[in-house]
Amino acid sequence: MAFVHGKEATMSIDATDISAQVDTTSLNRVKDLAEVTTFASTGDNKEHIDGLRGHEISIGGPWNATVDAVIYGTDDGSSVAFSYSPDGGTTTYAGNCFLSNYSFTSNASNRNEWSAGFSTTGAVTRT
Repeated sequence: MAFVHGKEATMSIDATDISAQVDTTSLNRVKDLAEVTTFASTGDNKEHIDGLRGHEISIGGPWNATVDAVIYGTDDGSSVAFSYSPDGGTTTYAGNCFLSNYSFTSNASNRNEWSAGFSTTGAVTRT
């Protein structure tokens, strides 16, 4: 099995490649589980059934006006397309998402940084 260095990752938001402004990315698959425990359940363990799936995207890096314009522009109430490849294009996750949070930080002894979170809507494809 070949391992891939994280520097090979790519990220596009709203059809704009922002890879040059990103130094951290995560795509988390989340699933709702519905609890179905009843009085008749055996023992002291909860019971669940499978539920709905979604994805949470976290990205961040050094702040600059270019990436600020892209991320800030996604906060208009519309979903935007995303494309994330952890290995430079061999494996790609793509779909649509909504901006859920955006922040930037200034520090007197370090670079300005930004971070953003997105929640997917609809299917996420893996190719």
